[in-house]
Amino acid sequence: MIALFFKNSKSLTLLLFFFQYSPLLNSQSQYNLVANYSFENNVHCPTSLGDAKPPPPWQVPKNSGGIYANSCSTEPGASVPYNNWGGVTYQEAKTGNAYIGLYFRNLMGGNLRNYIQAKLTDSLVAGGCYYVEFYVSLMNTMRGGCNNISMAITKNIIWTDTATVLTSAKVIPYNAQIYNYGNPVITDTMNWVKVSSVYLAKGGEKYITIGNFKYDNATLYDTILGNSSNYGGAAYYVDDVQIIPLDMEPAFANAFAGDDITIAQGDSAFIGSLTNGITNIAWYNAAGQKIDSIRPGFWVKPTSSTIYVVSQTVCGNYSTDTVFVNVNPLPLKFISYTLWQVQGNKVENTWVTANEVNVSHFNILWSTNGINFKVIGKVKANNKSYNEYVFTDNGQRSTVDGSLYYRIESVDFDGRKQYSETRNLNFKPQTLTAVSIYPNPVKDFVTVECKGAKELMIIDYLGRTVYRSSVDSRPLTVNLKQLSKGVYVVKAVMNNGDIKTEKLVIE
Repeated sequence: MIALFFKNSKSLTLLLFFFQYSPLLNSQSQYNLVANYSFENNVHCPTSLGDAKPPPPWQVPKNSGGIYANSCSTEPGASVPYNNWGGVTYQEAKTGNAYIGLYFRNLMGGNLRNYIQAKLTDSLVAGGCYYVEFYVSLMNTMRGGCNNISMAITKNIIWTDTATVLTSAKVIPYNAQIYNYGNPVITDTMNWVKVSSVYLAKGGEKYITIGNFKYDNATLYDTILGNSSNYGGAAYYVDDVQIIPLDMEPAFANAFAGDDITIAQGDSAFIGSLTNGITNIAWYNAAGQKIDSIRPGFWVKPTSSTIYVVSQTVCGNYSTDTVFVNVNPLPLKFISYTLWQVQGNKVENTWVTANEVNVSHFNILWSTNGINFKVIGKVKANNKSYNEYVFTDNGQRSTVDGSLYYRIESVDFDGRKQYSETRNLNFKPQTLTAVSIYPNPVKDFVTVECKGAKELMIIDYLGRTVYRSSVDSRPLTVNLKQLSKGVYVVKAVMNNGDIKTEKLVIE
């Protein structure tokens, strides 16, 4: 999206969003200084690996290997989309029908590398600003991925071409200028990953070389779990190489906040880009508060739907962009739901929830057959991350032996409903003798008396027995200091096998 602002010394205030903005970074520029940028011109169809040399003006430096692959190839190791680098692999070209395969890290040791290079259509101008990008995709037959995926921009050619393309050269030691921000390890085997940077020319540069210019001990390698039997190395396909003068097409360096995205609550989202070389950048939230002034892109974890704004100045060109991260609340979760028959022929419903967001209330539903339910009560929602609720059915529906069925219905403010599991209670009408508890509510010590009982238990809201003791006709005093505050049930097992219960509240 594009946004309008009023900007002053204290704040950056967001006024209005217009339309979704699609930057030009994925299109071919008429001002691209890289000839044959996607290897589609001067095509030849490899008939063997020895014939898999890149089309002009591309070439490989001395003994540096690399494979040119094209859909017209009759050699399986140099075909598109299927080829057999270390085993059968599949990748469509980013553009057209061809790409280049290079080893950026080889676990055979010896700092073996592949490179690809070309002469630009024009030399770079001193002080000129250029946008540089190329795309890579990790071969899915590799055991892992690496960093140091880069491009060197030079005045003179690095080494020379040779007819030998099947052996790997040693590292070409050079301080490459083009990396992604942070120089991350790239492990994506499905998508084409952009490597991009803004480059300020020294003047006279007219050659580019793509590869890994760092030694093994300075290259990070990330093993992909599940690929332990694959080839030991990190080989990538390379496609769509561009160097664009920003004075001709400044839109290629426009701010990019990322594509709007929807995530679940608790998840993270990457916003922005990894374009390197941007030094004047600032990120704001929707309230105009600055949240970052260094990175072109980073991970965020908003707790609610949020708009982020990036503004930047690249080579004198100021631009802004916005991204909307929509956070879908996690669905309400019923952690537990328990029924208790308590003194006076009452049925107590206790339930615990998590992820309450925008919940209006809970309806308590009751049935005698588990099919046809009616609402018998309502409890207001707390809308906290963790919630405990109690509702007592007053006994008017519980006067005969038999099964009673209950369930909880949550109702959001927007009318959305969710349901707990249905619970069944085998109800037996009781006389009013049952369990005597005092004091109740209680803090430390409680006295329990139940004539004719042989065992007493205290049960928490999750149905766990937290205290158990045999009893006789004398009152029993229980130390409750070790128990948490909350609602419990005292359960008495009578000598004749009957069960009597009563609610206990610990403050």
